[in-house]
Amino acid sequence: MANTMPLLPPFSESSALSSQRLATVLDSNQTVPVKTSDCSSRVSTNGAVSYLPGEPSVALSKAAVGRFLVSELSTPVLDQLYNHLWFVARRSGQSIDSLHKQKIKGRSIIPTEDPHLHLVWHRDKTYVKPMPEYLLNYHFWTAFLSTSPDNKEAKEESAIIPEFDRATALGFMRSYSYLVQHRVDLILARESHLLPVEIDWIQWSEFIANFRQIEDYDVSKRYHYGQLRLSRLDWAVRLFRPSSAATKWFYEIPHWSIGIYVERSIAPLLFGFASFSLVLSSMQVLLAVPDEGLKLHGVGDLSLVYMRRAFWVFSIIVLLLSGVAWILLCVIPFTGFMWQILWGFRNRDKPSAYSKGAA
Repeated sequence: MANTMPLLPPFSESSALSSQRLATVLDSNQTVPVKTSDCSSRVSTNGAVSYLPGEPSVALSKAAVGRFLVSELSTPVLDQLYNHLWFVARRSGQSIDSLHKQKIKGRSIIPTEDPHLHLVWHRDKTYVKPMPEYLLNYHFWTAFLSTSPDNKEAKEESAIIPEFDRATALGFMRSYSYLVQHRVDLILARESHLLPVEIDWIQWSEFIANFRQIEDYDVSKRYHYGQLRLSRLDWAVRLFRPSSAATKWFYEIPHWSIGIYVERSIAPLLFGFASFSLVLSSMQVLLAVPDEGLKLHGVGDLSLVYMRRAFWVFSIIVLLLSGVAWILLCVIPFTGFMWQILWGFRNRDKPSAYSKGAA
């Protein structure tokens, strides 16, 4: 069912963190003449700018803004993987650790302008896309991501900017409401270049409170999930082969040097070599001990018999321990992996806020 309600900015003009006013928004077939590279020439006498706030290279035409928003905020790979994301994560848009909790877990905050890495974590780091200035601007939301109550032609979100879904911007903003929940989170966000340094806690609290009320049915599919583990996304790409993925093996190529792969494979290779060497040595000991020397009441030098028997028993123990170690190394990760798959499979049809809202 189409949404017949007007789409309004999710925050008030007084709480906006960017106060730049916009000049007239051009139609898709219009262009902005630029006579000089000086951005000051693109600011009118009343202070209105003829470019996207924070992005002087993007003109205020719906076509240009639409293309820019798609490149900066859309996540086509995750959208294609949506029906399979239960395989790699818990379906909850609130499953996002705040920045100070990321630090507690030993993860560093890595700013990235790549939207498909936003809220993706790997080992000891979490990738977060910095907050674009235009999303803090009330006039931007009014001009490009909202419809007026008397606009009868714009009944759906796609009527605003055909190339871009407003729900993606709402989901991105809601993710920041979970990332920055406390004063220390704001400090970490400014130190990590995620938010402008001039924003104080009172301003941020008043602004972001509007986005904490947004439900799953108001955001894009990607933001029905929170933070995602990169290693699991790699397996999702390998298994389900989304057409938007850059490669068939990785969601994001982790290393660009073969030396790192070799370095990380040395320890497992050495462990395997040592284990097999130990097994082979134990087998040699077994073969070297004659069968008649293993009887409890053998004939001959009792000390030698007992020594051989002890070596034989020790070799058996070494073989058993080596086998147990390899079994645990294989069974424990496989068991955890299968448990996660079964958990996701059992909960894949669990009703969510999105399905309730859509109903």
